[in-house]
Amino acid sequence: MTHVSRLALVAFVAAACAAPEAPPFTDADKAAIADSIEAAMHSYDAAIKALDVGGVWAHYTASPDFRFIENEAVYSLEELRPVVEGLRSLRSYEGGFGEIHVNVLGREAALADAPFIDVFTDSAGVVARVRGTVTWVWIRTPEGWRITHGQAYAVPDTTKGG
Repeated sequence: MTHVSRLALVAFVAAACAAPEAPPFTDADKAAIADSIEAAMHSYDAAIKALDVGGVWAHYTASPDFRFIENEAVYSLEELRPVVEGLRSLRSYEGGFGEIHVNVLGREAALADAPFIDVFTDSAGVVARVRGTVTWVWIRTPEGWRITHGQAYAVPDTTKGG
């Protein structure tokens, strides 16, 4: 086999073994992902309004890399569990997200942010109003889109109305 033939054979084998090229990532693909993330955020919001601990919990990914930061507190997934479980002690929740903005990072990841106002009523009837913003990194898992990193900035809301 000549040197040129060997090079051609090596090039052919390398090309045959290379990963197939991914289809183009179109604006329609990005829009579909953005719609899916927005729907997931509305689903999260609905789970909180229903005080559905399991429904809220289902939006997080069970990754050891999970992190959630609220103001200056940093939570692992297990450290976040009692916070989510605290929904069980509430009488009601009102409020939710304002305009949701989604930045699609790729086929498997997106960044979403939104302002929110939360109005919690505990079992004794004490009302707490909080406003702020959330920023969440969503990743595509076999189960669907899940939050893998999150940040929330929240302060007491002293305004009147929703």
